[in-house]
Amino acid sequence: MISFLILLVVLFLTGCAEKPTPVGVKLLPKNDFLQLDTIIVTATRSFNGTIFPTTSISPRILVGNYNNIQCWGMYRFSLLPDSTKNLPIVSAQLNLRTVYHFGDSLAPFSMTVHQILMNWGTDSLNIDSLKAPGFYNTIPCGVFNPSPIGDTSTISIPLDTTMIRSWGSLSDTTLMDFGLLLRPTNSGVIKGFGSFTISEVGDEPQLLLRFKDVAGNIDTLIITLGAHRFVTSGMNPAWNTDASHLWVMNGGANRGYVEFDVSKVPLHAAVHKATLDLTLDSRFSQFNYFTTDSARAYFTDTSGTTLTYIMGIGEPVQNGTSRVYRFPVGDFVQRWVRGATLNRIAIAGFDEDMALDVFSFYGIQPVEALKPKLTIIYSVLQ
Repeated sequence: MISFLILLVVLFLTGCAEKPTPVGVKLLPKNDFLQLDTIIVTATRSFNGTIFPTTSISPRILVGNYNNIQCWGMYRFSLLPDSTKNLPIVSAQLNLRTVYHFGDSLAPFSMTVHQILMNWGTDSLNIDSLKAPGFYNTIPCGVFNPSPIGDTSTISIPLDTTMIRSWGSLSDTTLMDFGLLLRPTNSGVIKGFGSFTISEVGDEPQLLLRFKDVAGNIDTLIITLGAHRFVTSGMNPAWNTDASHLWVMNGGANRGYVEFDVSKVPLHAAVHKATLDLTLDSRFSQFNYFTTDSARAYFTDTSGTTLTYIMGIGEPVQNGTSRVYRFPVGDFVQRWVRGATLNRIAIAGFDEDMALDVFSFYGIQPVEALKPKLTIIYSVLQ
């Protein structure tokens, strides 16, 4: 009996020795299995261009001069209440909180404050628009003299009370409150001041006004609401004709553009994964303590319009001695394979509307290993 049981156990174990197969695998025709293929292509074109960044939503207002970069800032505080209309203004001051710098943090900073004489409200302003005759009163209404300031300091600038009174009040039918222009007069550093949209309490700009009421008492009004923006001098003119690099500059804002030929991918193939690799040229890139070390890739439609809602964020990886930024762009390539005729990707800085970092990526050039590279994993139903 014992021998019989041992024989059954041996037969059972022998029958279970084969590796099990997935249920139903033998019922599927071989042609129904997915076969993944990989193709690697390098860019066929690279170039650079500028856009108007939406600095009107930036948590920082950048002001200063550094190398060939100029930044001018603007604040427009909300209108004074009608209750102050007939009260004498004893004093006025602009309080700003520093939250950022680019350049030499210890370099002296200085600026003049001017009354803006024209209406503004769009993101299409540039340095030339601000410098145009009649945009602002060239006689300063406030001055901040050269002084080194830290990144968490509050500065106070006395303002001309006559200028404040000329703005009028809330019920006035003619708009005269066009705000304040911050014009840098320093070199060596660009400072960032809190804007009206900054999240940290206490870092927002303040317009502090003191009035004398009919009884001779001093009342204080602090205004912390309004609109803002800053503009920069834009890209280095040499970048416009440099196809060997993608110049991506925050604040300017300069974007790089790269195009690919994906005709080797079968029409209507299923794209499972696609990654764009851009190699950084550290010789020309400029970062600092505040830099967000990431970039954005945007899809460009057939008309050449950049669609910012179709995006991949590139993070840096080390590839040997090279620093490579890798972007997920599977959705982009899938659209190309399905018929989009312009195979272009726009590259922007992660903090495009609030910083001044420069990412210099290699573009089209003789060194094959440094060119923008697209790796595509796809399948075609057999």
